[in-house]
Amino acid sequence: MISWSDITVFRSAEDAEALWRALEADGACTPYQRYDWLSAWYATVAMMNRLQTAIVVLRDSNGWPAALFPFVLERQGPALVARFAGGKHCNANMGVFRPGFAEQLGHTPAVAILNAMADEIAREGLGRVDVFHLRAQPGAWSGMPNPLAGGPGCHPAEDAHALTLREDESEEDLTRRLLGKDSRKKLAKKLRWLDELGGVAFRRAETEAEVDRILCSFFRQKAERFRAQGIVNPFACTSTQAFIRRAALAGLDQGRPALEIHALWCGDVVAAAFGGCCDGRRLSGTFISMETDLAIMRSSPGELIALELARLALRRGLRSFDLGMGDDGYKRHTCPERELRFESVVPVSALGRAVALGLIGLGRLKGAMKRDDRVLRTVRRVAFRLVGGDRNP
Repeated sequence: MISWSDITVFRSAEDAEALWRALEADGACTPYQRYDWLSAWYATVAMMNRLQTAIVVLRDSNGWPAALFPFVLERQGPALVARFAGGKHCNANMGVFRPGFAEQLGHTPAVAILNAMADEIAREGLGRVDVFHLRAQPGAWSGMPNPLAGGPGCHPAEDAHALTLREDESEEDLTRRLLGKDSRKKLAKKLRWLDELGGVAFRRAETEAEVDRILCSFFRQKAERFRAQGIVNPFACTSTQAFIRRAALAGLDQGRPALEIHALWCGDVVAAAFGGCCDGRRLSGTFISMETDLAIMRSSPGELIALELARLALRRGLRSFDLGMGDDGYKRHTCPERELRFESVVPVSALGRAVALGLIGLGRLKGAMKRDDRVLRTVRRVAFRLVGGDRNP
């Protein structure tokens, strides 16, 4: 059981930077818990939406930092809710762990860990957390167990799709593993169609100008697609756009951006855009968009860029590749392995227990809607009409 003296709380990413980067360099975390990625989110989405930063550090018996948990605190009615930083932009949420500490921490019940964190957050003067609402948690990452993905209040949530890359596999072998003979022929034909329209190129943005050009196409493509589907466009938010651009520029001059921006070009048109983060082991997809022009759409640019990204990850010597959460067809084809994600709703006060019931019920309702396409489409259309289309808070 950990004690209160084992915990330190930081009120900003900058205050925790040195410690965070040291843990990240020597330990293990998902690409979404890298300092450059989340510091960009804290400085944009969290700040513009007035979310309180609470970065919790656990120390071992010798007082050395051993784990870091990046949270934000948000009022939900009278209750104070703690969530992982990054929101829905993160397809995997865990702590940042020194080697071996996650296994050690796993012997302590998750409820006890979270209660101790809530106590120290209150001692820091940030308020008493009533409930932890922790989404998109993998059960393990790169062989490292997730000590918070278990126990009461934890239940399976939406799956992610991934692809394990083999060291002794060629790009041709990988393509054959993912696609049957007929599928390979069809995709090659679609690539020729696209090439005939203006030439094909696949490139990662390496300059600020390239980032801005691709993101401009991405935001337009998303707006057009969501509008056509009658769905609220989450990428219309000023804070979201600021975060994506800031993350794409962070580390770009060193060749290691927090958010990699890739594009499949047809002449001078972005046929498909992709954003993802990499930790040196996995390239993890955050978003993808396709040009809505019918002549380009018939070439299935989403499938083309997904396969090319998998090949690129193999060339870079990465261990795995994923296209994030969701059940789109191109994700299943390129990333056939399902990875379960968990959601935890853990109350740490009497008020939190009441709020937890509502959060759990809402989660189950969302899960039921996602399993019924007709209900999901209806809810999205109603939401689109209520907010008047795009959002731009």
